[in-house]
Amino acid sequence: MRCFILSLSVLAASALCLLPAWGEAPQKIVEIASVDDLVAEINAKVELLGQQTASAEAFAMTVEKKEVNQAAGVVACMAQAIVEHPDKAKAKFHAADLRDAAVLLRAAKTFDDAKKLFAAVKDAHAGKSAGTAKPDAEWNKLTGLGRMMEEVNSRSATIRRGLRRLQKPEETARDCTTLAILALAMEVDTHEVKDPAQLPLWRELAVKYRTEMTAMAKAVRTKDTAKATEHFTSANDACNKCHEKIRDKDK
Repeated sequence: MRCFILSLSVLAASALCLLPAWGEAPQKIVEIASVDDLVAEINAKVELLGQQTASAEAFAMTVEKKEVNQAAGVVACMAQAIVEHPDKAKAKFHAADLRDAAVLLRAAKTFDDAKKLFAAVKDAHAGKSAGTAKPDAEWNKLTGLGRMMEEVNSRSATIRRGLRRLQKPEETARDCTTLAILALAMEVDTHEVKDPAQLPLWRELAVKYRTEMTAMAKAVRTKDTAKATEHFTSANDACNKCHEKIRDKDK
């Protein structure tokens, strides 16, 4: 009996080791992106959010496609990436405060709520927040999978256009690293996986996508269009396989 109980304990401990570490990213951020990339992406999204919440009319145009939710989710992910980055001091704001403000903004349903919550995002981005937010965050709660996929689709189209002539390699590379960071949240947000037996495949494909987009960013920065295209194709293959084997399997 003691051996049986010991065996169960070992199995339970092993199972816990297989669970995703939601309190931190499943890969070191420094291996994916620089703080400069993360800050540049946040700057762009905060500017976009300012436009989206500038008036009731502007906000109304975003409601159907949940565009404020989408942009705020990207900010939340990039901010948490800064929190976990060894060079986080380069950011001139409290990234954890910005992350929390962005997560709250994601839930805004009315213009008045969005305007108020964006003000908190703007203050945190400007370095005016108190710096009291805890560094830990669950990556699967920073953005929604649906909005993330819309971001992946729109950025993939932008990347595809950028590859044709590669006139702005830094911008294209940042698009790649942004998608690689979003893939961290993708890996641990497994609620779309209805069959537990497919969880390893989901994580395998998320890691594959992240790895290819990270490598693509490096190739873009060296203006190696052939290599960049190769990595982009492999990343898209991972997406297609996920839809075929998991998300759209029973449709």
